[in-house]
Amino acid sequence: MGETEEKEVKKNHGDKEEEHNKAEKADKKEKKKDKDKKDKNEEDKNGGGEEGEDQEKKSKKKDKKTKKEKNPEDKKDPEKLKMKLQKIEEKIQAMVLKKDEIVKLIHDAEQAKGSAVAAADAPPPTN
Repeated sequence: MGETEEKEVKKNHGDKEEEHNKAEKADKKEKKKDKDKKDKNEEDKNGGGEEGEDQEKKSKKKDKKTKKEKNPEDKKDPEKLKMKLQKIEEKIQAMVLKKDEIVKLIHDAEQAKGSAVAAADAPPPTN
């Protein structure tokens, strides 16, 4: 019976060490977070430089990700519908221009490849 009591005492001691280690890790994480916050606040006060700009971009992306609540009256307002249609048409025109540029690049690349193959197939000139 003495063995089981010793095992339980060792197990309990191990559990206490584990809890202590977990507490230390949590304290370290909190200290690191506090330091990061402090550093961030100092950067904000100092202008932040490029990192400040990155923060602005991140916040703008977050704003874009959060969807606006749609107003059901917008679907009934002809002015707003016309504005939406105009925006879509502008986007389509921009996409068509990009498509045309890519098609032209493909065409040019195929011609260049074709002329390179033709030059390689031609026999060398004799003098």
